[in-house]
Parts: sequence; C-alpha cells; structure tokens
Amino acid sequence: MVASELSAFLVPSDVVGSYPFADKKYCMGNQIVCLHDHPDTPIRPTDMIIIGVESTNSVSNIIRQKLWGLSSISYSKGRIFDAGNIPASLTLAQQYQAVETLSAHLVESKAHLILIGSSQEFTSKVYAGWRQSHNFLRLAIIDSKIDLDGNHDDFHEDNFVNGLIDEPYEKLLDLSFIGIQGYFSPQHIQQKVLRRKHEFIRLGNLRGNIREAEPTLSDAHLASIDFAALRTSDAPGNKIVNPNGLYAEEICMLARYAGIGQNNKFMGLFGLSSNADAPEQTTMLAAQVIWHYIEGVSHRKIENPIKNLPYNKKYVVSTNVPNIEMVFYRNEHSGNWWFELPVLNRRKLLRGKILVRCNPSDYASASNGDIPQRWMRWYQKAQKI
Repeated sequence: MVASELSAFLVPSDVVGSYPFADKKYCMGNQIVCLHDHPDTPIRPTDMIIIGVESTNSVSNIIRQKLWGLSSISYSKGRIFDAGNIPASLTLAQQYQAVETLSAHLVESKAHLILIGSSQEFTSKVYAGWRQSHNFLRLAIIDSKIDLDGNHDDFHEDNFVNGLIDEPYEKLLDLSFIGIQGYFSPQHIQQKVLRRKHEFIRLGNLRGNIREAEPTLSDAHLASIDFAALRTSDAPGNKIVNPNGLYAEEICMLARYAGIGQNNKFMGLFGLSSNADAPEQTTMLAAQVIWHYIEGVSHRKIENPIKNLPYNKKYVVSTNVPNIEMVFYRNEHSGNWWFELPVLNRRKLLRGKILVRCNPSDYASASNGDIPQRWMRWYQKAQKI
C-alpha cells in the first residue's frame, strides 16, 4: 500500500506548528512527515498515521499545532505521517464511510492510526474497517458513560455502542468501558454490559489505582477516548460540563498504557470542541495525550509469556471445581502477568487458548482460594466461543 491510496480521501492539514518550548529541531514537528508530499512512499507496519475529521468546530489542526511543538520522541521503528483531514464538505455519512475505508486500508498495512474526530461514534466505523479482515478484536472505550440506548433505528454519538454490544465474540471478543460514572450510566445499561461478559471500570475504582486499567488497555487492539471522561476544570473544551472525571495526568497515563500494549494499532480522541476553550488548555492536553500514546508505542516490547524462556514463569492454581485450574504466567523482566483459558471450539482460535493480561492481585486472589472477577468473566466468555 502506498500513501496516495490514503491521501485520495484527505486534504492536507497545512499546519504551521507552534514551537514555544525549544528550537524546532528538537520538536515533534521536525519529525512529522506530510503524507501528501510523498504519494509513492509505501506504508509500513511500524508507521503512524495521524488523521483528523473536520467539522464546524474542528480542533484537529489546533491540536496538531500544539503537538508539533512538544519535544521529539525517539521513534526509530517507523515514521510519523500527518495524513491530513477528512474534509468538512463531506456529509456525515460520507465521513463515516471514509473512516471505515481508511481503517480497512491501514489494517492491511498494519500501520497505527491516530484519529482526531469530532464525536465518538467514529470509533464504530474504525471497528467496522477492522472487522472486514480481523476476528477476536478487543476494544477499550474511555468515557464518562456507556453510549447505549434502546433506539436501534438511529445512530449517533450517544448510542453507537448499540451496534457493538451484541457483536459475536468471534468478531468483538472484548468491549471494555473505562472511567464511567454511575450517574451517567443507568443500572440497566451496566447490567447489559455485564450480561455480555464485557467490562466496565468506574471512575471511583481508578482513583488512586490507575493501573487497574493497564491490563485492559494493554490488551486492546483499539482504544477510544472521549474527553467527556475528564473533569471540566482539566479540560474546559469538553462538550459537556462535569465537575468530576479523570485528571489530566490520568488520561495521559491511560494513553501510554494503550501505546505500550503490544496489540494496539488505533487511538482515537473525540468529544473536543473549540468553544469554551479560549486558553486552548484542552487542545494542549489532547496534544499531550497523543504524545504519551506515541511515546508508549516507542517503548513497546513484544512479549510471549508462553514461550519457554528462563524469565517466563508459569503458575497453576487449583480450584474447587473438578478438572478446572487457573493458569497464570509472569514475565520476570517486565513484571507483567497473564492468565490462560481454554476454548471449547479449538478451530476458532489458534492453539485453542485465550491469553489475557491481568494484575498481580488476580494471581494473589487465586492463590488465596478466591476466584478473581476478571478470570471468571473471561472463563464464562470462553465457554461461549
């Protein structure tokens, strides 16, 4: 695949970076390559492609200006391309189709996509592009609420999860919601997520324990951030006013978890408005979120805990259920933990196993005779594949 296959859907961003912190040669803007200037260059698996979706209140170019001025990142694995924007002159339906088509193209090349969109329903179009050629996908959504309702005859930013929640596990293996707040997500919606054996992590569970979300984001192929997950004092450019939410430092940490995770190939930023953001605080934060994601990818290491290596340790924990054991793995170099679950239909999954990142506390609970909630959720899901 060459650059011109992408640029046909896009217009150049023509961004002139803002460089307030250092000489330009030490800034990210110096390492960004304009995709339109290199139409014949092949897109490689390690490349990163930044695409914006223009709208009446588009902030994608403002975010680029801020990002270009941040310090450069040592990324020897590939190149970082600014591919431009999906133009606002297109209808919303045409923008949806463009995102799906671009995603499908980038899946073929295995490149990373960073999408700066207007609203979060574009996440489902990215997933639709992946769905054409991939199975057993894992999607993590960072938001203050679960965008699910009972109206299946419409599609918008507040109900795009309608089209995801009932996807077969063979296509969407895991759907996780991170940072939700109970007063924005009624109990019946939370229960529907749990009945599907998917996951939500409430804001209160993250406060003071942000690493609780690290295994989920590290496993996710796709990660989507709605800035509504942040409190308004940290991100005044949110589309909603909310005194509670994630802190700026926390959203940057979550973005880095997604970047450093070996599965991830997509990061989306949504829910930003140019209104109410006179000091451009939110666009600077968005730029820093992208910076942390890229910095995470630059430090990514591929781990195979099942491989017979001296630093890979296997732990088997017995249960009170006959013929069922909990199998854990630990990489002593990174300190990362996984558990392994068998799948009844071995033809659908390589080796007939599911490998899931987990926290050390999951193994500690199992060792104390308790069944970890994360393990039970995945065990029940594995029985239905």
